Amino acid sequence: MIVGRFGVKSVILGSAVYYTIDKGVWKDSSTTSKLYEELEEGVSPYVGELKKQIPYELPPLPSNDRMTYLFKYYWNSGVKATFRFLIDLPTHATNAASKSYEFINSVIEPVEPAPRQDNEK
Repeated sequence: MIVGRFGVKSVILGSAVYYTIDKGVWKDSSTTSKLYEELEEGVSPYVGELKKQIPYELPPLPSNDRMTYLFKYYWNSGVKATFRFLIDLPTHATNAASKSYEFINSVIEPVEPAPRQDNEK
């Protein structure tokens, strides 16, 4: 069953790639712009009808200053997290190696049974 799903997904992906290549999406920008205009022209009547049927309004986009701030904030957070990971990598590697060593040693070395004590009085 897994092969079947993978096969269907592969066919869909391959068809999408073939279709975009055939239509010229991956060619120069003028061809892509022309294709976009044709797509927008063909879809716009349906989008207008859909907007009338769905009573949902999108909230306004954040201002450009807010977007810039958010982009910088999340970018810097990602960079800091990456370098924090790289700084801590030797410590994590050492801990992992010592725990692995201890585990392997405990599995390899037989545990000696405790001496038996008889309580005879």
